[in-house]
Amino acid sequence: MRSSAFIATLAALGAVGGAACGNRQRENRDPPRDARRAPRVIEPPTDQVGPLPPYAIRADGVGPYKLGEKLSVLLEQLPAGPQLALFEIPGVVHRSVIRAEDATILVGGEQASTASFVAVVGPDVASADGRIRVGSTRDELIAVLGPPVEDPERAHDPRLIAPSALPGLRVVLGGDRVMAIVVTGVAALSRQVNDCSRPASTEHAVGSCLTGAGELIETGAASGEEVAIRSADGERTLAPPMKFTGLVFAAPLRNAAEARDELVVVTRTDETATRSWWIAAYRLEGTRLVRTVDTAQIYQLSAANARWIGSDLHDVDLYLELTSRPDGIDIGGLLTTHSASRGKLLADVVVISPAQVTRHRGKAAAAESIDAGSPASSPAGRVTQDAAVHIPEPAAGDPEPGQR
Repeated sequence: MRSSAFIATLAALGAVGGAACGNRQRENRDPPRDARRAPRVIEPPTDQVGPLPPYAIRADGVGPYKLGEKLSVLLEQLPAGPQLALFEIPGVVHRSVIRAEDATILVGGEQASTASFVAVVGPDVASADGRIRVGSTRDELIAVLGPPVEDPERAHDPRLIAPSALPGLRVVLGGDRVMAIVVTGVAALSRQVNDCSRPASTEHAVGSCLTGAGELIETGAASGEEVAIRSADGERTLAPPMKFTGLVFAAPLRNAAEARDELVVVTRTDETATRSWWIAAYRLEGTRLVRTVDTAQIYQLSAANARWIGSDLHDVDLYLELTSRPDGIDIGGLLTTHSASRGKLLADVVVISPAQVTRHRGKAAAAESIDAGSPASSPAGRVTQDAAVHIPEPAAGDPEPGQR
């Protein structure tokens, strides 16, 4: 009896244990129906996608930064952060500027518009023809991209070069070195006026056609402020030297209406809290220089508005370019700033707002004539910028700005 009961008990326990194991196996085989697989998340790449520097400098832009592209589109391609700066000085500059590639490439244009220029201020971020970059020498620039464009209806600061291979470029020189390369898309004028072939320039003189014979416009090597007109061979002085205080440059500019050049003089006056640029133009009549454009102030910066663009007044400079038109002269160019943190390198290069001055017509110019050796005081002329700005006339007897 006892053995039969014991066997029955073991059988019962075995049945319970087997049922428990079966339940555990079914539990392992049948996961709960509400269990879901965790979705796989792939993070987007954080690295910049697209071409990387050094970029190629071309006629239509620099690498991925192209002229005509919307500034908003270019801005979206950059890493997050404050990349957009506003350059706003009434009568001088009105541009939005994107600082890209650690502020070594600047893309600018009218506010909420498209890119109208791309400037390279870093030495290793871009190059033209694979060889010319910020830091190259003037000789290297000319050897690779050709001599400066010669256009008799254009004159410019000698520190500014438009190479013949890429005439839409403006190369800013500091001494003998390239300080910035700017793609502007503004090529030289297509119409060439060749009524007179200018004599070859020399170290201190520029060939001109103030008359049909050809002359040299010579700037004094001593003070750098004297301008004299000499014969093409340099042997004869055709007009006594004139002294222009704060002379930036003197250059010939073709007046197509008269089929000859005028002498255009750009000067700068520096005061404690202001820096001003002036222009005047003359034609040669015998041994006299007759005024064709009255001395006019074309741009002015103050210590206050220099701070608006994050700079000190004496760290801001203008590189001017002049274009002749039938009744006057158009003025434009570049504004540059230096940065203490970048040493001698430029921090900003921005295309400035255009200005215009008007030529005298007919016999009115003769009434404004002056003796070349003793320039007299004269009224300041009219200059037109974004809105018509009239430069007030000085009182009688006041010295002519930029000249003494």
